[in-house]
Amino acid sequence: MILVKSPLYLAAGLALAWLASAHAQVLEMYRWTDDQGIVHFTNGLREIPEQFRPYATLIRSAEARPAPPPSDKASIQFQKRGDLIVVKAMLNGKLPASFVVDTGASYTTISEAAAREAGIQLGDNPQVLSFHTANGMIQAPLASVGSMEVGGLEVKNVTVAVHDVFPDPAIAGLLGLNFLSQFRLDIDSRAGLLNLEKK
Repeated sequence: MILVKSPLYLAAGLALAWLASAHAQVLEMYRWTDDQGIVHFTNGLREIPEQFRPYATLIRSAEARPAPPPSDKASIQFQKRGDLIVVKAMLNGKLPASFVVDTGASYTTISEAAAREAGIQLGDNPQVLSFHTANGMIQAPLASVGSMEVGGLEVKNVTVAVHDVFPDPAIAGLLGLNFLSQFRLDIDSRAGLLNLEKK
């Protein structure tokens, strides 16, 4: 309970300070004045003497709600480059990059330049795999991206093949099934949207 004599603005200021520091699950505050003219602020009606309860004023009543959980759905506007669908992604929370959506690719691939900028390390003896591409067979070392986001939906520790698949430096690589398989996927060609929902 807070006891405050006039002026009333001082009492209101203390009440606001009390509210700011409250950690109760339900915040409820009443203002009332006793028979000596002293203004009181309490966080429950039961703390007010019964004879003063009819004159008490409810200042605030609000439930302290936790932050909403992150969304498990996203609709991402994509760009068309010929027959290719290109979306924006965020690598390691710091590097925005464009990827071609490729549901036929087992692994996500990333260019050497984008890997360097995102701080992706190959290590001393990385595993090397062979991949079939439109331009023939390639060999590429594997690395791990700590965090990869598309439309705010994040997948951690994504294995990527580091290789310059595209000659266009504006395209960082392919968004493959090891990322996409974490979601239910729908492509709305008419609206130009890639719809993802976490499984």
